[in-house]
Amino acid sequence: MISSARQAIACVLFIFIAAVVSCSQITPAKTASVSGKITLKNKPLAGIVVAARSANYSAGRYRATTDQSGMYQITNLPPGTYEVTPVVAGLIVEDELRQKSLVIDEGDVIEEINFSMLRGGVITGKITDADGQPLVEEQVFIHRSDGPSAQTVYYRSGTMTDDRGVYRAFGLRAGKYKVSVGQSDYRLTGGPRAFRETFYPSVTDAAKASEIEVAEGSESTNIDIVMGRPVTAFKVTGRIVDGETGKPLPNIRYGVHRSTDNGGGQSMSGASSNANGEFRFDGVMPGKYSAFINPEQDLNVRAEWISFEVIDHDVSGLVIKTIKASSVSGVVVLEGSEDPSAIAKIGNLYVHAMVPVVNSQFSGTPGAAVSPAGNFRISGLPPGVATFAFGMRSADVRKQVSLVRVERDGIPQPSGVTIKEGEQITGLRLVVKTMTGSIRGQVKTEDGELPQTSRMSIWLNLLDENRPQFSVNGMNSNPQLDSRGRFLIEGLAAGTYEINIALFEPGRSDTTRIFKQQVTVTDNAVSEVTVTVKLTP
Repeated sequence: MISSARQAIACVLFIFIAAVVSCSQITPAKTASVSGKITLKNKPLAGIVVAARSANYSAGRYRATTDQSGMYQITNLPPGTYEVTPVVAGLIVEDELRQKSLVIDEGDVIEEINFSMLRGGVITGKITDADGQPLVEEQVFIHRSDGPSAQTVYYRSGTMTDDRGVYRAFGLRAGKYKVSVGQSDYRLTGGPRAFRETFYPSVTDAAKASEIEVAEGSESTNIDIVMGRPVTAFKVTGRIVDGETGKPLPNIRYGVHRSTDNGGGQSMSGASSNANGEFRFDGVMPGKYSAFINPEQDLNVRAEWISFEVIDHDVSGLVIKTIKASSVSGVVVLEGSEDPSAIAKIGNLYVHAMVPVVNSQFSGTPGAAVSPAGNFRISGLPPGVATFAFGMRSADVRKQVSLVRVERDGIPQPSGVTIKEGEQITGLRLVVKTMTGSIRGQVKTEDGELPQTSRMSIWLNLLDENRPQFSVNGMNSNPQLDSRGRFLIEGLAAGTYEINIALFEPGRSDTTRIFKQQVTVTDNAVSEVTVTVKLTP
């Protein structure tokens, strides 16, 4: 008995030890590394942080710091697509590409991702009003006048003056620039003070603006602008009322749209009507406008835009009359799944309803979050034919969905759901499926190597005639080619795609050289493809 017991214990211990050994022999997923060198005038730069950020934003940044020889190595990178860039104020990357995209596979050891840095230029000056007083917290815009504006980080957001009215724009690439301050036709102030757009050296005609020549590491000082008297801005007021009863409607978000002569415009919204249903816009410049209520809110009403023009006085007495809006509600289900929690496992879905409106400036795209159980309700809709699109509040491109079909009372609606004025539609069933196909590719060149100053871009076209509409492409709407000509596009629906590679010549922003390659994508698989680019036309 004792011998048998000992044998049993030994057997159990053997099994336990074998299990431990077996577990210890499971090979973990191999991570990758990226290394390179950071230099300035061919001299190594120490202490520079280099970051690798996941292109789908599903993970944090991975970082490393250069040593005394300028070398860095970022380790423990999971497979994915990353943007690699030095993080240092005042320096810019020499080749005009601020970062390098890398498609990284499991276990990759990627070397010589080097960056040659330059010292950026500086433009600085002071902004004062007509009385010589500094303008504090005023936006100053730096416009590139001899190259793509996208290279100028201050083009859209501007840089702010400090409490002395002084601004300082740094990290500028060599080139010619113009500096402006004040209100243009493309920006809405929303505030009580408005200055007419003024360029250096204190002129309101853009054609008379002086160009500032910025050289590598230079500092252009005393680029001062004296503003004229504040432009007379006006106040616009009105009410939002129920179209049937005339009663004021509080807490309705509203906005204003300014139209420009070239057919464009800009909208601004965010404020809400007060307890008396009143709305108000301050600091309104002369021009043509429209007031509207924001469709992105859970309302049972909607309203047509109210057009008005500001000439030389305040505008009052505007009335936005609401009418009963339509709504649609139902459930989103995953094709082929009986699991009620399947939708919740995909991610945070958001569904939009799009209803084209004839002779309307703006129909909006009201939407609603999809609950973990798959339920949704979209209100504020006009009459018409509604089609649906999905958004996803998840950056993981591997979790995407496409709309397979829409059912109303069990009947498929291939052309969309017809909505009558004020109709409340229930029981819709939106059937979706996950997109699990991927394309991994390599771009190869003929007739030599691609010049360092050339660049390529990539995009996809789905060729299937019966392609699913309104699929969620997430980051795939902007796939990236890495510095080695590799690309990985995930979260695709099955079908035949056309890959387009555009080759841009050095210093050019347009091209007619586009190379195409077809590839078939299947579910739960990675399609390998090679695209050949001919350097000699």
